Amino acid sequence: MATALTIRSVEIRAVDAPMDPPLRNSLNVIDRAPLVIAEIQTEEGPRGTAYAFAYASAALGPLAALTHNIGTSLIGRSVAPVTLWDELQNGHRLLGAEGLVEMAISVLDMALWDALAKAADLPLARLLGGDLTPLPAYGSLRGWGPAMVAEEAGRTVAALGVRAVKFKLGAPRLADDLATVRAVREAVGEEVEILVDYNQGLDRPEALRRGLAMQAEGVRWIEEPLHVTDDEGLAWLSSQLEVPIQGGENWWGVTGMARSLAARATDLCMPDVMKMGGITGFLRGMALAGAHRVPLSSHIFIEASAHLLSVSPNRHYLEHLDIAGALLKEPLVVKDGNAQISARSGLGLDWDEQALRRYAANA
Repeated sequence: MATALTIRSVEIRAVDAPMDPPLRNSLNVIDRAPLVIAEIQTEEGPRGTAYAFAYASAALGPLAALTHNIGTSLIGRSVAPVTLWDELQNGHRLLGAEGLVEMAISVLDMALWDALAKAADLPLARLLGGDLTPLPAYGSLRGWGPAMVAEEAGRTVAALGVRAVKFKLGAPRLADDLATVRAVREAVGEEVEILVDYNQGLDRPEALRRGLAMQAEGVRWIEEPLHVTDDEGLAWLSSQLEVPIQGGENWWGVTGMARSLAARATDLCMPDVMKMGGITGFLRGMALAGAHRVPLSSHIFIEASAHLLSVSPNRHYLEHLDIAGALLKEPLVVKDGNAQISARSGLGLDWDEQALRRYAANA
């Protein structure tokens, strides 16, 4: 019989590593990967770990401090992720359990699940009742503009064998977006799906104009053409287009996801495990997607997402955009277009301590 686990200590580390190559979109260039790493040591031995992505270096210190403060409140408690998740969500309701609060809760929740799976000596996918069957992945590109994106797309397809690539659009002129799509199509051929992402950068009239143009080019999804809170506009846009609308990476928690799905604001969904509330929140969101019969993909956090997609009945794609691989001894592998779920116990995160020390941040 498995021994119950008790939390002995919670350690928080901050690292600020280069994003190599930088991630470019119509709004900004992200050239750093500021990560908060949570490590939960149990009295019985298993040590759970996970990471959160602060997006901006200015947010790294506040997120690290908040995660530390919330984490210390768990010392002495049993490792019961679902119970603790409910308590933390309810306990921060007046402050607002989204934004940095949700991110802190999420990374702690992921570390708790990691410890639980390690205690059972199982990969998280198996602990959740799934298996390690490889998952279809798409290459999430980082470049901007026709030449850069086309070169990266061809290289990614050749290296990973993926059957779909995604890239950012939102140039001032529609003609420039079309040039990028056509350059990528020439680079990858007709058999590779093209997915595009507008990062919430359009208004309704322009979203329809560009959506119709993308549809004519054979694009297979349009991601976040409008602001994430414009459920009415997204539902209207979806009704005007045949190409599916994708979204969900900026939903905050199960409540945000439920609101959007009820409004039929997206045809597809791709919740983010950090913004959903960790493993526990993602599992609850996954049930919502299943009830609405909406195909579910993942957003970054490739290690945890692979385990979660293994138990998703309506899984679609794993987004392969690796932000922590340079800090790991064994990054997640994509072979012949499929993500290989780690067979190591827990989430499969094995940190490279030398890299962590090199990029350690004072936060």
